[in-house]
Amino acid sequence: MSDALSGRPGAGIQVPAGMGMRVLARVIDLVIVGSIGLVVSAAVSYEVPVGSETMMKEFLASLVSSLILFVLYAGYEVAFTALYGATPGKLFCGLRIAMSTEEEDGSGGPADALGVLKRSTVLYLSVLLNFVPVIGLLALGVSIYAVTSAFLDQPRGRGLHDRLGGTEVVTTRERPVSSEGA
Repeated sequence: MSDALSGRPGAGIQVPAGMGMRVLARVIDLVIVGSIGLVVSAAVSYEVPVGSETMMKEFLASLVSSLILFVLYAGYEVAFTALYGATPGKLFCGLRIAMSTEEEDGSGGPADALGVLKRSTVLYLSVLLNFVPVIGLLALGVSIYAVTSAFLDQPRGRGLHDRLGGTEVVTTRERPVSSEGA
């Protein structure tokens, strides 16, 4: 089998990741970053310096927590992708984030930090705007749509977050190439 048909990174053809592996990778990442986020949220809610007004303390704690969690979640995605081409969950599942070959200037090479930041912003928009009641709910809808839209885009599985970031999730594992049509 030639390298160009193997589906390996840099081999010429990117093989879209299967949805099952993408979901497993996301669950692994959410457990990791969610555990850290839980500790951070607990610390923020007890340490925000405010006067005696409870409502103001809750609002300020929610604001600070939302900002810190957004930076944590987006930073997790951007830092790991910049260093390793994928988050720990994606690495475990044999996946990576790449620049989409469907875009005009898409090289299929490693995802750039700006693309991953755009992608992460769409995914974690609800975390950032959580402290604003109605806007936070709308942002949650956008984040949910971004993830579920990947199931509708077949065969590449590019959700709203991938389209806006110019990225796609591909497998790093070699898949057999069918001899049909060759």
